Amino acid sequence: MVSGFARIGCAALLAAAFLAGPAWALDPQRAIGQYKHTRWTVEDGAPSSVEVIAQTADGYLWLGTPLGLYRFDGMTFEPMRPPRPAYSMADRVVSLMVTRSGALWAGYESGGIAVYEHGRFRLVYDPKIFRAVTIRMAEGRDGTIWAATTNPKVHLARFAKGAWRPVDDITGLPDQDLSDILVARDGTVWVATDHHVARLSPGEARFKVIRSDLAEGIGLAQDGQGRIWASDARGTRVIDGAAAELPYPSRSRITRILIDRDQNLWGAQHPDGVFRIRTAQAGRSNSPGPETFSVAQGLSSAMAYAVFEDRESNIWVATIRGLDRFRPASLVSEPVVPASSPYGYVVFADARGVVYVSDSTTLYRALPGGPLKPFVRDLGPVSTMCDAADGGLWVGLGDRFVHIADGKLRPAPRPNFPNLYASACVHDAHGALWAAGFMAGLLRYDGREWTASLPKPLGLAITALASDWRGRIVADGGRGAVLIDGPDVRTITTPPRPMRGGTMPMADGPLGVLSGSDRGLTRFQDDRTQFISRDRFPFIGFSHGMAQTDRETWLLGAAGLVRMQNADLERAFQDPRAPLPARIFDLKDGLPGPASYKYRSDLAVGGDGRIWIATTTGIAWLDPARLPVNTVPPPVTIRSIVVDGVRTDGPTSLVLPRGAKTVEIDYAALSLAIPERVRFRYRLEGVDTDWVEAGARRQAFYTNLKPGKYVFRVRAANNDGVWNEQGASLTLELPPTLFQSRLFLLLCAGVAAGLLTGAYHWRMRNMSERLQAGLRERMAERERIARELHDTLLQGVQGLILKFQSATRQVPPELPARDQLERALDRAEDVVVEARDRVRSLRSGAAGDLVATLTEVAETMRSPGSTETVVMAQGRAADLHPLVADEIERVVIEALFNAHRHARATKIDVVVAFEPRRLRVSVHDDGVGVEPAILEAGGREGHFGLAGMRERARKIRGTLTIRSAPGRGTEVELVAPANVAYATRPAARWAWLRPWSAGQEAKR
Repeated sequence: MVSGFARIGCAALLAAAFLAGPAWALDPQRAIGQYKHTRWTVEDGAPSSVEVIAQTADGYLWLGTPLGLYRFDGMTFEPMRPPRPAYSMADRVVSLMVTRSGALWAGYESGGIAVYEHGRFRLVYDPKIFRAVTIRMAEGRDGTIWAATTNPKVHLARFAKGAWRPVDDITGLPDQDLSDILVARDGTVWVATDHHVARLSPGEARFKVIRSDLAEGIGLAQDGQGRIWASDARGTRVIDGAAAELPYPSRSRITRILIDRDQNLWGAQHPDGVFRIRTAQAGRSNSPGPETFSVAQGLSSAMAYAVFEDRESNIWVATIRGLDRFRPASLVSEPVVPASSPYGYVVFADARGVVYVSDSTTLYRALPGGPLKPFVRDLGPVSTMCDAADGGLWVGLGDRFVHIADGKLRPAPRPNFPNLYASACVHDAHGALWAAGFMAGLLRYDGREWTASLPKPLGLAITALASDWRGRIVADGGRGAVLIDGPDVRTITTPPRPMRGGTMPMADGPLGVLSGSDRGLTRFQDDRTQFISRDRFPFIGFSHGMAQTDRETWLLGAAGLVRMQNADLERAFQDPRAPLPARIFDLKDGLPGPASYKYRSDLAVGGDGRIWIATTTGIAWLDPARLPVNTVPPPVTIRSIVVDGVRTDGPTSLVLPRGAKTVEIDYAALSLAIPERVRFRYRLEGVDTDWVEAGARRQAFYTNLKPGKYVFRVRAANNDGVWNEQGASLTLELPPTLFQSRLFLLLCAGVAAGLLTGAYHWRMRNMSERLQAGLRERMAERERIARELHDTLLQGVQGLILKFQSATRQVPPELPARDQLERALDRAEDVVVEARDRVRSLRSGAAGDLVATLTEVAETMRSPGSTETVVMAQGRAADLHPLVADEIERVVIEALFNAHRHARATKIDVVVAFEPRRLRVSVHDDGVGVEPAILEAGGREGHFGLAGMRERARKIRGTLTIRSAPGRGTEVELVAPANVAYATRPAARWAWLRPWSAGQEAKR
């Protein structure tokens, strides 16, 4: 049985990718082994075998496997299961295709096709056609779906207008199983069978066989020029135009090919792995020929089933053991230098820009713009390299030096110093060679002999040297440094720098001499220094390679290869609070391995601008002018939401269960180049006031949300910081529970209001009862006083009157004393009557009619021709408490007295308003008014009328207000609360709102 493989509708996917934005192209100058290769196997969570690959418009990579259909977002492999049909359908997916509408078609080994669209599966099945493997599918320009099967009766079928139809009315095809289908950009349908390739041009009724001399398992592809390529076990060739045969012997029965955006042809074969042909150079005499990549180079398996190019120009390979990816990394590994060197590597660029690289035995050289080639063999382990004053090259071999010029080697005398290891060298302005000899100190070679010294500030070991633009030597020993200018050696004061051993490396440039170490960066300018600690910027720590260009500083350290702008670094040295933007290139960018951590040069800048790096596992270079930049914004999707442990996949809106406590939102960004560097920010409108920077985290958590509507938005940036500002959104609605509903809240508010009202009325009732109790005590005291007056004073006065009457009768009438005594007795009788009236009022339990009382008072105070006084009542009259009535009467008397005496008024109005909540009594005249100063002072000096009125008002818990202005009259208003003033509460207008009030009145 022919194994199933698929390559998704090439033209449609390419068009969709280009519409989505430009992506980088794979550099055709790089060998296949110089791409960044990554693989996923079962150990990494991948399916045990992958046979076909496709990509939908949302960015997901879809994998067809023997275990079913999987979806991959660059981080996680997720099984996707269609609904189980009534008929038998095997799990194995053997073909995949994405239509121009964005639907994914998955062909199964038996049982038909599943279509995934808008987050749901539907099955497309015809029992007469799909009884065997659906090998390949392709979409025609008119939307027709073409499918090749292993059904011996139906080799080819097409789907149009919702139904399948065997292609038995289109003749011209051999009676053989098809191995591939391709719909060209002009609408021509190409099919391949064993040994044959045929085409059906638009408007024609029959297939036409183009080639019949090919081998089995033919794969088809179309290049940018419109040419159709075919590849089989014998080789690869163009079948509809002039092109050379490209023989590539293989044991594979089926070949799958594609042509990438840079017009490189990629092929997958088994058991021969992956091959690549640079079609632009095909047929040339200097053509590099097919390149291969298999298990020996790191492919997950030599059984390669399919190749695929995604929207970001990554090349994916499906193998029997998993999934492989090739992408254009920033750093290019140099294959000329062995990946293993027991003594490590050293890189150096001379003054002309020539780059030298050494391994344990060989010295290599790369001219600007040229390849790296062996230069000197069997040289031995190199410890350092530097320019010679005569234009040659000094090469340090640990304890000795060799001079190389014009291809000739001339050894220098061996320095005879113990513990010598030359880790750095440089020549000064006088042509002398200086070397950092480690424990041997600082060495100088003048062309005849070596001398050594160890300036005290340098400590025990010298590991790094550099010369500035004036040819002066800066030697940094970590704990101290010196500046050497010919015979002059000056100590350089350095800031406290906790160092481990010496420093490495040093480099001169626009910023001055920079010295790296495990703790940070030091800058030397003459005899001044500045230091930046790795505590501020961790990526500058553990530096073991450094170079400066006109605008940039490059550093190789524990973080990887660090690129910094000189202007930013200058600000960081000057301002301890300034940021230091940096671009870090690490293993994901193609760095072969970590820095060597030895005291030797690990970084150099060639004359063509390439940055050369030595690592523990090989040599690599980076061309800043040709860095691949991923300009494709990553599609963002919300994968699922988990509410209180219940998961919902692919939601766009969701109504949460009432009372939901925890919400977890899982999202993803479909950038498959370096998914580990995708960055996210999200925001839940209604909760988050600003965007939350989530970094690489792909989950958001919320707890105890309040009922309401929310919108969750998430954005993402790809590995090069290109943001998808539109992102994805999810609408959430959390209905309130019974206890969170508006009705319940209103009910609670009503209950609370009722409780507060009840508490208020209870409080007022309590205060009223206390006040009434006080009034009753005062009434009892008045009654006691009345009894005492009646039983003592009045009885005693009455007895005295009787005695005086008896004595008066004994005085002769003609005497004047008789008349005086009789008049005194008459006055005494009047006093007794008046006293009895006062005692009667003291013992009285009711105040009587206040309006009538005030009317009588007004009439008493009125004289003929004086001011007219009118007393009126408002509201339903009620009995007053005697003490309150008495105090009100005294206040009104004082107000009338003042109006008669001072106001010169023509009319006085006295109004008694009986209101449900208060008693209001006002006295208003139209007189001259009261001066503001007198009101502010509380009355005239020496007069206590106003003060007394206020005191009487306070006794009954009332308020006294006096309103007056010169020429506008005066109004005195006394307001007393109802529960104090009334002996019996009047019927309240709003009594129906206070049922308890009615109850209280009923009790009374």
